[in-house]
Amino acid sequence: MNGGIGRRYAKALINLAGSDKNIEKIGQSLKEIAELYVEEKTVRNVILEPKLSKAKKMVFIGEITKKMKCDPLLNKYCRYLVSRSRFDLIGDIERAYNKLSSEKLGTATAMVVVSHKLEKKDEEALQKQLSDYTGKKVTLSLKVDESILGGAITSIDSLVLDGSIKNRLNLIRKTISKGN
Repeated sequence: MNGGIGRRYAKALINLAGSDKNIEKIGQSLKEIAELYVEEKTVRNVILEPKLSKAKKMVFIGEITKKMKCDPLLNKYCRYLVSRSRFDLIGDIERAYNKLSSEKLGTATAMVVVSHKLEKKDEEALQKQLSDYTGKKVTLSLKVDESILGGAITSIDSLVLDGSIKNRLNLIRKTISKGN
């Protein structure tokens, strides 16, 4: 993993993006491009093909970003990465960009595992509580896992809050087994 290099490229892209709105828009498109690179073997093969000229690879990636209706800045940026033989770092760059943009914009994504699908009002209440707790604008990414029985397990950056019933039962079991 080339986190340091990816971070430098991500920082440069954030600086080029300028406004907060543009930072978000470019971040979303960058995520889609990184996912495409990981999921589409054809795209990876073209980018990694040593016999294909950089010019042809730049045209190829330029066409992809145009079809995806990416911002012209991101189109140029992706072609630049190809010209520097750094497009294979797009995943590292996207992760670093996401982290840097979250810091800059005061936002965070909370990965929340719940035992059952939440109603809209419960989602909004949870989102507000997490925003108040972190002091950031929080967006939720919900996943249902019935094995946790109830409650929720929340991950925001490196913070993990396990309020699941399964975890509480395990804590009770450990306390009883210790004889306390």
